[in-house]
Amino acid sequence: MSSSKVRKWVRAFKDGRENFHDEPRSGQPSVITEDLVNAVDEKIREDWRFTISTLTLEFPNVGRTTLHKVVSEKLKFRKLCAHWVPRLLTEEHKLKRMACALDFGSIS
Repeated sequence: MSSSKVRKWVRAFKDGRENFHDEPRSGQPSVITEDLVNAVDEKIREDWRFTISTLTLEFPNVGRTTLHKVVSEKLKFRKLCAHWVPRLLTEEHKLKRMACALDFGSIS
């Protein structure tokens, strides 16, 4: 941090500022809405072998970076062996895995 920035902060705290968080400010609203997240989730569940490029064809008015954020940050998917899979298993997934493991154990 530059010395001029440090002086600015020191002055602000001497003038009565009590925290170091940014003040709220108006800005461009987020393009990521619940409707977009739900629509992307629906497309993913139709075909697990999608790519961000194929999603941009489905959503031409949404940028690649925004779609990647929706998939990776909002929906918590990650790429695994050419499939997008949830990062965390749901309770249903865990029960299915346990049932498969028990079935495989009883075959021998």
